[in-house]
Amino acid sequence: MRVPARKSPLRHLVWIVPLLALDFFLFRWLALRQGGCRLPSPAPVAVEAPEPPPPPPPVWQRLTAPTPQQNLLNPDEPGVLQPTGSGRLESAKFGSTRTGLRGGRLVAVFHEGVDIAATQRDRKGVATDPVYAVAAGRVAFVNSVGGRSTYGKYVVVEHPDPSLGLVPKRDGSAEPATAYTLYAHLADVRFGIRPGHAVAPGDEIGTLGNTSSTQPPIPHSRSHLHWEVGLLLNARYEVKHRAEKLSPDFGNYHGHNLFAIDPLDFHAAHARDPGLTMAAYLASVPPACDVALRGKFPDFFRRFPALWHGAPHDGGPLFLKLSESGLPLAGRNATAAETARLGNRRQAVLRVDPAVLGRNGRRFFAQSGGDWQFTAEGRKWADILLY
Repeated sequence: MRVPARKSPLRHLVWIVPLLALDFFLFRWLALRQGGCRLPSPAPVAVEAPEPPPPPPPVWQRLTAPTPQQNLLNPDEPGVLQPTGSGRLESAKFGSTRTGLRGGRLVAVFHEGVDIAATQRDRKGVATDPVYAVAAGRVAFVNSVGGRSTYGKYVVVEHPDPSLGLVPKRDGSAEPATAYTLYAHLADVRFGIRPGHAVAPGDEIGTLGNTSSTQPPIPHSRSHLHWEVGLLLNARYEVKHRAEKLSPDFGNYHGHNLFAIDPLDFHAAHARDPGLTMAAYLASVPPACDVALRGKFPDFFRRFPALWHGAPHDGGPLFLKLSESGLPLAGRNATAAETARLGNRRQAVLRVDPAVLGRNGRRFFAQSGGDWQFTAEGRKWADILLY
């Protein structure tokens, strides 16, 4: 008799294993769907925030001399500066260093820059010194006709300096505020130097010369570079100038709209601290006077927001600290006491430091009955600022 083959007990695994697997995954899916069982979240991995990019170095960090003259830190040494026909070394420096006739009387004349003497001459005695951009920037203006200005042929370069604040643009972005440098009495302007052209420190922009509209003209023997550093008072000056049909039309870069600091002092400050910014330098300039003005918020502080202190303009009178040249060093809303001193006037002089103001007191301000008052020229300055 034949014995039937014994069936293996493992034969049931063929269908039991898939059934268990299906049951396991079905149970797990239901649990996750109902939120009754959650897998532990993996421990978060700490991700270090990327280091912010370092701020750009101050544009003035690579400040260079505007001519081959390398002794500007010792301006009283012979041959560094070029005096006027008077021969007085003081007349080549910044400030109330000159005198001139106005209305038939001798008055102090403010010199906005410094006059740097020639170091090189050809066989005929004509100066040949190249003139250099002192810092990175953009050419903003070129006057190539020497007889149209007391500056003669001159070039203005604007230099971005974020320390003065960021200026909003129409597209919603912002750009750094700009200071200017000016190079005047040039014999010629280099080919390619035109508005919009970018320059680096040491780029040649022209040749030192004696061009000017003055009479008598500057002789070749006194050829020099008139060098300025400063800020534009109002970016709408060209609108005011054209509305009044004034001449010559140099747009915003007319001398009446350019207010300077002492370039030799600025140069020396950067020799001591190459990282010094324009805003930090202006904070160190001693104010010559404090004034109160009634008018709209000046375009000046829109373009140099870092120089406005305290709360936004409340629509009332303004308080300004001014340098000896009339450059606003700082501004804020006037206090109740300062507004009371202003009274019903449009402008008032609140305080003067005669030692700082010097003879320039006859330019924008004059004493009358012991009090300081705005002169006619001072009122013109205020009109430009608040236009």
